[in-house]
Amino acid sequence: MGSAANAQGTPSSSAPPAPVRIAVFDFDNTMIDNQTGVIFTRYLLDKGYVSHFTVAKVIGWGAKYFVRLPVEQKRVREYIFSELTNLTPAELVVLSKDFHDTVLMRHYRQDALRELAKLKRLGLTTLVASATFQEIVDDVAEHLGMDGAVGTVMAVDSTGHYTGKVAGEVVQGADKLNAITLWADEHLGAGRWELAYAFGDHHSDIETLDAAKHPAAVNPCFSLWRHAKAESWPILHWH
Repeated sequence: MGSAANAQGTPSSSAPPAPVRIAVFDFDNTMIDNQTGVIFTRYLLDKGYVSHFTVAKVIGWGAKYFVRLPVEQKRVREYIFSELTNLTPAELVVLSKDFHDTVLMRHYRQDALRELAKLKRLGLTTLVASATFQEIVDDVAEHLGMDGAVGTVMAVDSTGHYTGKVAGEVVQGADKLNAITLWADEHLGAGRWELAYAFGDHHSDIETLDAAKHPAAVNPCFSLWRHAKAESWPILHWH
């Protein structure tokens, strides 16, 4: 008959499959209790890759970001990578893994890990999406058994070394939602998924949270807290 159900009300074989449900976790100050850029720069300083001046610039940028003063998202990443132009992506992968295992491991929020485990048990596809570097969120996803990672990609030149510039856009604001959409369309198929859950701490996460069926503000900054209250979103305090 071509209908979605037979006379007994049982779905027919032609009924479209249910969309894959995705849960998206922001990283900085959501899954961890710090800003990756700041602690990664300190790590690089200890390893001799960046100067004290670069660390001071990154910390200053982070302070402005925290109090919502105007900042350029690309600039802070380029502060760091301007001193890493002698590295190849393969070398950064090694550094990033060591950074994760020796530094980031101490910063995971246990409540975030419990929520991730719960949603995985419910069968959701889990994704970490962050403005931090792609190599770092790749390590996070691998360590936590998540299905994917979306982060900011840094440009590489014809010799295979970093240029010090961001390739494309920083994964924040509307560009974060665009990056999530591109990942999901590529891995799950366009029109075959839905953004079921999203967690974020900052006003730059609002576009992603707005798109989710079940958004939650985690330890939010004031502007996200105000938006969450207006939208009646859950406000979570993760430790």
